[in-house]
Amino acid sequence: MSPPPTPPRRTPHFGDLTVMSLLISSLVLLVAYIAIRPRFSHGRLLVDQLHDLTAEEVSLLPEGTIPVVLGRGLGENNRGFKIQLLRLVMQRSGAPHAIGLTASALSQDAAVDALATGVVGGTDNPQAITVGAYGAGPELNRRLRAIPIPITGGMLGLRVGWTHHNRLAGLEGVHDREDLSRLTLLQGQGWSELEMFDQAGLRTFATPSQNLFRLVSEQRVDLFPQGVADVQAQEAIAQKWSKSIVMDPHLLIAYPFAGFFYVNHRNEALAAAIERGFRRAIEDGSYQELLERVVMTPWLKEQLNLSQRRLIVLPNPEGAKALEQVQSNHWIVPWETLSDGQINRGEQLCALPRFQALCP
Repeated sequence: MSPPPTPPRRTPHFGDLTVMSLLISSLVLLVAYIAIRPRFSHGRLLVDQLHDLTAEEVSLLPEGTIPVVLGRGLGENNRGFKIQLLRLVMQRSGAPHAIGLTASALSQDAAVDALATGVVGGTDNPQAITVGAYGAGPELNRRLRAIPIPITGGMLGLRVGWTHHNRLAGLEGVHDREDLSRLTLLQGQGWSELEMFDQAGLRTFATPSQNLFRLVSEQRVDLFPQGVADVQAQEAIAQKWSKSIVMDPHLLIAYPFAGFFYVNHRNEALAAAIERGFRRAIEDGSYQELLERVVMTPWLKEQLNLSQRRLIVLPNPEGAKALEQVQSNHWIVPWETLSDGQINRGEQLCALPRFQALCP
């Protein structure tokens, strides 16, 4: 008995393929939405969720949700002060938002270029960065819109230095700007401090961020000054490069300086939300509490040994122009008394209430 004939194979029509493609595309979008949906509650990010925010996720955000994508610096993660502060600020703002770091680290030059385009995503801004945290300067204030509230109250202008332990003896004899000018200092490419150091007559070498600790470990520079609010996060990176990299215990270099949050000039919604939320966090005390918990840590108190440091105060006339909009009550560092020479030792800073957490 012969087998039954095989039914003819049906060739898919163009319409079938179109339907199938639509179904697959819808499924992809649904999966992506489900992946990011748990991070929202009534239009707001759940603040206990710590995530990066990719360009694809930004493209899928509900209408009316502000994408807050902070440029990730070298070694930064979701436990860093800047992203924690930005989360607090956006929560206090009351604006619907989604927040996270860029998926990978960006140099400051690359991040500023991307922000300045005004686009979110695409080839000009592939990581969809919408906000950066940088040292204030006239050129940066021209290219981007600054939210003129100091991220760490001006502590970015208080600098301690990373050095090779073989250089410690030479640093012990540094007491003033003239002594400092004999050293070779190190800063990152594109940083606002470079012009100020040049104007102060200091010899400074600039390099991409990924090379900073390599040059210290190779003893090609004497000192890599870094803001006291940043050194704890950078300590692990320094130790990965070399156990010979140490924090200089002698000097505190100070100059009027601050870090601001920066957005594109046309990003009115994000700029307004950050400023509104920042002011509320200062007023209700949550900003100071976060600063003391995340920045003024027991580790920093021990390593900084602030009361034993010598202050070298540098002028920063150009930088001061970028800081003119800062309200006096938003400063933690008393720049007026530092600049006129009334404070020249770390122990004098320790007498100020807002520095108590860093002093014995």
